[in-house]
Amino acid sequence: MSRYAMLPSILIQTVLLTATAVGQMYVRISDEVTIPGCDGRLEPVATMYGQRDRIRCDWMPAGFDFAAYAWHNQPAPEGGTLYPLAIANPAIINSAGRIAFMSQVTGLERNQGIFVADESGLTPIVIGCGGGGGSGDPGSGVGDPSPLGGTFTGFFVGTVFAPPINDNGDVLFFADVDGGSAPRGLFLYQADSGQIISVAAVGDPSPLGGTLTEIGPGSMNNNDEIVFIAKNSGTGNVNILKWTAGAITKHVAVGDPAPGGGTFSILAGESLGYVDGTRIPIGDVPGINDAGQVSFFSVIQGGPGGRGLFVTTDDVHEAYVRNGETTPAGGTFFDFQAPLLNNPGQIAFFADVSLGGGQYNSGWFVGTPGNWRKALAFYDEIAGGEVCMQAISRNPIQPLDNCGNLLAFCAVRYTDNTELDTLIISPSEGGPIVLAQEGDANVLGGEVGGMNGWHAMNNSWQGLLSCYTPGTPGGIYNAHFVFTGWGPGDLNGDGCVDQADLGTLLADWGCTGGDCPGDCDGDGDTDQADLGLLLAHWGEGC
Repeated sequence: MSRYAMLPSILIQTVLLTATAVGQMYVRISDEVTIPGCDGRLEPVATMYGQRDRIRCDWMPAGFDFAAYAWHNQPAPEGGTLYPLAIANPAIINSAGRIAFMSQVTGLERNQGIFVADESGLTPIVIGCGGGGGSGDPGSGVGDPSPLGGTFTGFFVGTVFAPPINDNGDVLFFADVDGGSAPRGLFLYQADSGQIISVAAVGDPSPLGGTLTEIGPGSMNNNDEIVFIAKNSGTGNVNILKWTAGAITKHVAVGDPAPGGGTFSILAGESLGYVDGTRIPIGDVPGINDAGQVSFFSVIQGGPGGRGLFVTTDDVHEAYVRNGETTPAGGTFFDFQAPLLNNPGQIAFFADVSLGGGQYNSGWFVGTPGNWRKALAFYDEIAGGEVCMQAISRNPIQPLDNCGNLLAFCAVRYTDNTELDTLIISPSEGGPIVLAQEGDANVLGGEVGGMNGWHAMNNSWQGLLSCYTPGTPGGIYNAHFVFTGWGPGDLNGDGCVDQADLGTLLADWGCTGGDCPGDCDGDGDTDQADLGLLLAHWGEGC
């Protein structure tokens, strides 16, 4: 199931959800597109479910609380009501538990924006108007002022335009501009000042020479370092650029030498066309962690050829995994989607697997070179059924925490051919934990319905569930829910953060090297950060 078989569907601006035959496995690649999946099975992988050899990074099967942070028909701060389409527009969460998302607003001329929300309520960070991103309809100019001059108009819907929010509360977003020096750009909202600055805009000078003719989405870390994709004038190649403190530099470009020989030939092969005649490169978007490491996909020309996933450390590119290499569950890697990167340098990625004899499977894998684990694949047994649908990996949506736990969406098929959308955690050690399934009660008074395929997770044991909400009173058709699980600070795994855990942490104080019983945040040592995390969660679960 090569990525190139996907491109004709991706390039269509509006594609209806593909019908699938009974019994078919299928992959969700965007909000509106699925393609047929695999026809073979990966080997079962032995788990350590029930064992707690690495308690500090384990998720417990019970103790998750859900809260609604944003929902359809919610009153908006300026009036009107939210129209978030949570099923199609993912939110992203930071480690303070604040989420960022795009929503339309009904009943106002200022009819769309980027919002943040937490337990205290809902806040708009930028508001626009008109027909939406790429519509060619700028509205009446009542949007917020843009740093390019003019006003913000349309924001973009869909998975690839989810706005990342870092732990400082800064938000990266993509928008059209009316009456400015450029019609479109990538912008950064700075929470400490409340100001919005331009990261890159169509027509800006390129560090490769010429200008940026098309700008795409990007990822951001807690140091406000941003990596994004953009097309360059002259060659028309889509390259990966980096923004730091107002300066744009090249991270990697088509034609650069690849590790092991050959050159990088394709770094981002997906694009979308819009009604206004423009195009936007949408993937594969790179990832970036707090150490400044960058993860990316590429096709290689010459040398070993093929395709692979790469991580850059101190300006040196390393091949983490290439097609043809053996997977931990049998077969060999065949093709890859975007690698998601956590602070310890692990990646999570969706990959196609060749099983030989013309059979393939697809699934999620997590780890580092030589230390991969299968997190989820077709035919895996989940909640009494088998996995029949998955969603591919897409930056900047980060479902991988610093412990290597992965938040994953799938659909589970039962013997009567019923299929239920399901949200699970695949822990770094142990079997899958089901967080929510279609038909469960939701905290707003209805049910959990069909789910968004992409959900983010932070490093404070919180994550998102975005879904339809059938039967919910008040005209609430969909919502973004945040779940919180007992875990940070619970070093002995008894579900309670208390004196016993503090004793474990203090007895382990100063430990380094990655095997530290007092390590609450999963960074490999026991220090002041772990004490702060434990105290912040004191009493939880008790």
